[in-house]
Amino acid sequence: MEKEAVNKKVWQEGYTQTYAKIPPPFVPSKKHIAACVKILKSIKKKSGNKALVLGCTPAIRDCLAKIKFKVTLLEFSQNMVETMNGLRKIESKEKIINGLWTEATKYFLPKTFDCVIGHAVTNNLVNLELYEQFFKAMKTILKSGGELIITVTNASPILQTAESVIEKCKHRPGYFKSLNNKIYIWESCAYSDPRFYNKKECTTEMNKFNLFLGEKLKNKEITQKEYDLMTFDFYNQPHRVTMLPEKMFDRLVKKYFIIVKKIKEPVKHPAFSKFYTIYQLRKK
Repeated sequence: MEKEAVNKKVWQEGYTQTYAKIPPPFVPSKKHIAACVKILKSIKKKSGNKALVLGCTPAIRDCLAKIKFKVTLLEFSQNMVETMNGLRKIESKEKIINGLWTEATKYFLPKTFDCVIGHAVTNNLVNLELYEQFFKAMKTILKSGGELIITVTNASPILQTAESVIEKCKHRPGYFKSLNNKIYIWESCAYSDPRFYNKKECTTEMNKFNLFLGEKLKNKEITQKEYDLMTFDFYNQPHRVTMLPEKMFDRLVKKYFIIVKKIKEPVKHPAFSKFYTIYQLRKK
């Protein structure tokens, strides 16, 4: 048991350090949180302050604590909750439920929450069939007129191949020294190149671009410096996500919710604005 506790602590410390290094927009930016706060204050004023957080994103939990919401977390992994606690800036009382988002009706009565909020939630549903379950569950647990606030990462609107990224890196390595440029070009490829993005299933294997570049490095088709310029080490592990085209996502949403507002990530650089959208959705 003592060894297990030590291993758990090591894992948590390692993941905390990794998460702390992940830049926006992979995690919410300050401007992103400010946009969410504006919506949350409006909900609190007209409806109430009972919020469900999907996952355990520290910045979201801090902003809810700051504006005095009563918070419940729904997160599959208790280890993840404990790990993310170390990255919070505000201590607050929260109720924690370990479970699946798509099965929220097992844990909560209908019409329980004034709002539900989460970052890149639907992207972590591993297939399209789960989207229907998810939106049905969220609609059920929200009060009449309750709102679902989720940040969605859409599939790339342009086709960017791995070869085009490599060519750009070889001819314009300075482009990749800007973190936002690097994020934009990486996402454009990972979310569109058919070797990484399955258009039929709308899924992306987040580590496959890194693996592809790793083979290029092994075969001496790119240099170590070029590899480092093009990759993100926190995406070295297998991780499947869903990336729907925006119009397709909107059609699914409209079966259950009214789209009150779509806020493009409030940073002008395309790494933010082309992929990340804050959806303010009201229960029908």
